[in-house]
Amino acid sequence: MKKLFAISFLGSSLLIGIPEAKSEWDNWGITQTSNGSSKTMSIYKVDTSNNNNAELFGTKTFTNIGAGGGEGSVSFDRFDQVNGLIIFKRTNPSEEHSFNLSNGNWVNEGTPWTDSYINTGERPIITKKANGEFHIGINSWITKEENGRQKVYAKDAAGNPIPIDYTNGTKLLINGRDVEQSINNIGALSAALTGLPTVPTDTTLACGLGTGTHGGDFAFSGGCASKVNEKLSINYAASITMPGQDYAGDFEDTFSARAGFVWKLGKSIKPTLISMKAKEKMEEKIYTLEENNKKIISQNTELKQKNQSIIFQNKELLARLERLEKVALGESKSKDLATIKLP
Repeated sequence: MKKLFAISFLGSSLLIGIPEAKSEWDNWGITQTSNGSSKTMSIYKVDTSNNNNAELFGTKTFTNIGAGGGEGSVSFDRFDQVNGLIIFKRTNPSEEHSFNLSNGNWVNEGTPWTDSYINTGERPIITKKANGEFHIGINSWITKEENGRQKVYAKDAAGNPIPIDYTNGTKLLINGRDVEQSINNIGALSAALTGLPTVPTDTTLACGLGTGTHGGDFAFSGGCASKVNEKLSINYAASITMPGQDYAGDFEDTFSARAGFVWKLGKSIKPTLISMKAKEKMEEKIYTLEENNKKIISQNTELKQKNQSIIFQNKELLARLERLEKVALGESKSKDLATIKLP
């Protein structure tokens, strides 16, 4: 059987050379017959090795054609060699009619002729719309080149936008890099960096190690912060993901780094910080002062008690002195002398 594709006009007929399952047929022929406002398309099996012996395989009559019907025309449009379809195009209405050479059935009746497609025999698998869209399925995965970009999106049977979901272990790669894993790596790298110092507090240099995770991916980080003076501090750090990831990309795709500085503006409202050693000495002095204060308070209490005793004694002596003065001046009666007690 000849494996070639050739179309030649034989009067009002076409001859199509295509692979055929039966060895006695090596071509297909198409004839068209007009009758007033009708046109009949006939498809034949043709054996070119046997004086173009032909056998009728299928026919279709189109009505309301030409001047008599005023409904445009119908003609052969193209041959879909992949799926074995002979496609006819009708104008006004604009539609296509396809003949399946494998089983002799007409399929895709009335499909808009502005759409081209690859067909399984009943429904189109790949369709190209008039606006340049390529559809896989009835109305599902869609791609279109527009304004220098290849757009990709999806719609349901009603034409509503739907998500494109890569499932069942399928990974979405861009330049060989797993997109989902890259997102998780970014989260882990960022989380690891947040665990590192940015401004040292009670020292001029502070360094640290950190780790982070996101979406099951892990990253490790290391960095330092340096205090240049009371106003300026600088910091620098880097993080890296765990090795051995599939589709992780190059080294720069698994590595992240940062650097920055802190410049204090305005007047400081916080007291100067002291070292731990100075703090311990100050606490020791405060404790000593507290103990001394306790002793002083105790001594003051004793002195107060003694003062009270002295004051009492002074009062008694003053009373005696007053009685003696009365005796000396003769103002006291004799019986008062018995009450005078000398010390």
